[in-house]
Amino acid sequence: MAVRSISTTDTLETFRTQFNALAADDFGDIATLDATLSATTVIGAVNELSAQVSASLGIFIEDASSTRQQIGAGQTMFIYGTSNEIEAVVSATDTLTIGLPNNVTISNNLTVTNNLTTSGTSTLGSIQISGNTITASDSTVISLGTDSLSTSGSITGGTGTFTSVVSSGAVSGTTITGTGAITGTQLNVNSNIVFEGSTADDFETTLTVTNPTADRIITIPNITGTLVTTGDTGTVTSTMILNGTIVNADIADSTIRAAKLNLASDTLTVDTLQANTITGTASVAQLVELTANNTANETVYLTFADGTTGNQGLETDTSLYYNPSTNILNTTASAAQYADLDEQYSSDAEYEPGTVVMFGGSAEVTIADERTKAVAGVISTRPAYLMNSHMEGTTVDVALQGRVHCKVQGYIRKGDMIVSGATPGVGIADDDPILGTVIGKALEDYDSTEIGTIEVVVGRL
Repeated sequence: MAVRSISTTDTLETFRTQFNALAADDFGDIATLDATLSATTVIGAVNELSAQVSASLGIFIEDASSTRQQIGAGQTMFIYGTSNEIEAVVSATDTLTIGLPNNVTISNNLTVTNNLTTSGTSTLGSIQISGNTITASDSTVISLGTDSLSTSGSITGGTGTFTSVVSSGAVSGTTITGTGAITGTQLNVNSNIVFEGSTADDFETTLTVTNPTADRIITIPNITGTLVTTGDTGTVTSTMILNGTIVNADIADSTIRAAKLNLASDTLTVDTLQANTITGTASVAQLVELTANNTANETVYLTFADGTTGNQGLETDTSLYYNPSTNILNTTASAAQYADLDEQYSSDAEYEPGTVVMFGGSAEVTIADERTKAVAGVISTRPAYLMNSHMEGTTVDVALQGRVHCKVQGYIRKGDMIVSGATPGVGIADDDPILGTVIGKALEDYDSTEIGTIEVVVGRL
């Protein structure tokens, strides 16, 4: 079929010639048209021919929206899959296979009327189901509304919201929110458990544990009550502590101060009470602990009781005192058990009471030699009256007059004159003493080579 054209400058004869050639040469003689065709126009014949060809060799494709497309003989029908959704494979002989890829992505919702069963790993958005394990990434929210999620395996993921979670395996994730029960054989938490409370706001309670260095077991008792923390100052009450629960070993030494004790209406019973200072008035004190003090150079005061029996107050007299280091009792006596008149002298050493001393040595007196004429006297045990009592340094109280205990040795009878013997500081009897050697006269008999003590009246010749 040729292309014929007539320009505006052509003659009518040219138009006639071209038109007749178009009918004869290009379209053909209608008399030669197949008798099976009834169309008398070119368009009609084409449509009729197309219908016949389609009926024998062509096909129609149509989708759910009634969009229809005819595929004629010799034409190619293209079938394309969508990435991660569906794939089409043409293979010999004359085979078209349509299926799902290994990893299927569904851009919108997936609705499963009955059970969804997977033997491998299925990814739904960011949810992976592998065997009996459901895994969600950190940004995924698994929401089942008022339904329950149950699996015999484990549940892991980021944020999960369930009415009830039942799992015989592990339930783990960044955030798991349950409005109902979370039930399982074991709940493993790698970080914290956060309690939001009844209202979602900026305040939560976080339960955390220090990274354990060994297996630990914390047992919650089978009772109804309130857990107590180290920062809790108002939860524990006396009704929560069983009587006899707190014992002495539970209280650290020196931790309870006196301000916490109020015994105004109670009785305190102890075996031994040790205190630096006790103030107040004692109603009854049956025993007072005494400490020996024989040498301290200090003034101590004697005490007196208001009565002989019962609860009595103690008093002192400021003019009646005693010094343990000097054995001096300061008082004014109208009578004395030991009626010896003493005078205090400086001494070159400390000497026991009853020692015979003489004038000499590095100080005023020293221990007496045998039969010395420089004899000073005998050191008194308890002077009845002491003269020159305020000397400083090492001193001794020498009996000048009266009866006093004296160290002696040998055979002695009452009335014998006593002089210093061979043993320094010890007296002996002498029937014919030299003038100036006599200490005094014996008031007791004595007969022993060992050193002993008898009473001697000094100042008597």
